[in-house]
Amino acid sequence: MSDIVIASRGSRLSMAQVDIVDTALKKCGVRSQRLVISTKGDINTSSALREIGGNGLFVREIEEALSDGRADIAVHSAKDLPYQLADGMTIGAVVKAASPADLLVIKPGHEDSLHVIGTGSARRKAAVMRLYPDAVVKNIRGNVETRLKKLSSEDYDAIVLARAGVDRLGIDLSGYTVKEFSPDDMIPACGQGIVAVECRSDDSYVLKVLEKINDAETGRRFAVERYLFELMKADCSLAVGVHAVICGDDLRVYGLFEGRTCVKSGRYSDYRTLCRQIADEIYRQQAR
Repeated sequence: MSDIVIASRGSRLSMAQVDIVDTALKKCGVRSQRLVISTKGDINTSSALREIGGNGLFVREIEEALSDGRADIAVHSAKDLPYQLADGMTIGAVVKAASPADLLVIKPGHEDSLHVIGTGSARRKAAVMRLYPDAVVKNIRGNVETRLKKLSSEDYDAIVLARAGVDRLGIDLSGYTVKEFSPDDMIPACGQGIVAVECRSDDSYVLKVLEKINDAETGRRFAVERYLFELMKADCSLAVGVHAVICGDDLRVYGLFEGRTCVKSGRYSDYRTLCRQIADEIYRQQAR
């Protein structure tokens, strides 16, 4: 077969994630080419995600390239995936996850004056408002480097970033004060830190190739988080978080939907029941 064509967004982080997949494919003797696509979320970098609609904001144009045959696979940050993929698409593999944690990156000298905190995420905004009730949350968009530049040049005292992006880009944050949030303080987005590889569900050759690069342990966490996320039927324009901690068959799942949270522990082998219980509890809170 000819080279596998990989579609992705064009940011440096997206390219770093494609590098991970490309390296894994090469180890399997498979060559690849790259197709860079601008999504709606890439084009509009000024508006808050809630304002422009978050369902598939960074994904749909890439899925179109899969659907029309321009690409064979697509590489995504799993947290950008909508709860429902386009018809005929599936996730063929996930690679080994990076940290799912969020970071508060504080401008030097502003450690004791957190008046303005920047984030474009409704989920992060909700957590920041709870943790720092005296602070103002100001919208900020752009890639990791752009947001760090805005932290230095504009009136932000701190911004929130995903550790996975910082680590994958090799960004040095030693000049900042950095606080890492625990899941109890800020529940991560569904699939945060995971790179997901999407393909056509009827492409048997590609699916067999992707089986070889799939990380089984990451896949276990991805399965839990995606199942609860699908039950919530939400997108990244809402304050939604899903996080699973797995140790053997022990499982702890965190769920957040628009300010309502639920955390439950159980067995991985029964994760679907546990996730349904969490979704039901969140919906009951909503009805009160």
